[in-house]
Amino acid sequence: MTPCDDIEALFFHACEEEEDIEDVLFENLALEGGEYPGLTFRSCRFVGCRLSGCSLPRAAFIDCALEQCDVSNVQMQKGTFQRTKLSDCKLLGISLAESFLLDAVFERCIACYANFSTSKLRHVRFSSCDFTSGSFASCALSTTAFSRCLLTRAELFQTLFSGMDLSDCELSGISISGGELRGAKVNLEQAAMLGQLLAGVVIQDNLPQA
Repeated sequence: MTPCDDIEALFFHACEEEEDIEDVLFENLALEGGEYPGLTFRSCRFVGCRLSGCSLPRAAFIDCALEQCDVSNVQMQKGTFQRTKLSDCKLLGISLAESFLLDAVFERCIACYANFSTSKLRHVRFSSCDFTSGSFASCALSTTAFSRCLLTRAELFQTLFSGMDLSDCELSGISISGGELRGAKVNLEQAAMLGQLLAGVVIQDNLPQA
């Protein structure tokens, strides 16, 4: 990988020339604000970077890794994460509306107020992430898994979670209209808390056997 010294200049050049950014290492770099539409990153690695407040509409991350990065409040509508892993990142208030996520992994990310609404997610895994007050409204989920995630006060309107195991996630205060969790697995405590909103769910009894 080629180390990047000037992230702003590289982003600007790639936008102007409509070139992909390939095999670049971004380490401990910062970029505040600015609009860089249509960027495509291939086989890049971001470590300890801060891209807070940038506008990256239609950006695509393909075969990339983001580690301990801060991409809070980034506007990335109609973006793409394909075969990309985000670990220990801050995604506070990020907008990924109308995006496409394929074979992506999110681990230990703080994504409060993140907006994934109207996105398509296929073979995506969320592990130990905080989506408090986030939005997964009107999403199309296929082979997507949430493990030990906080979905407190999250908006899940018109998104079907059928077949998914949410029994180790925090679901208090979620916003649903009624059928979103039909066929999903929840634990006894979740079922008691959400009551009639959970008609048709599969209750996972995790209590120890006597």
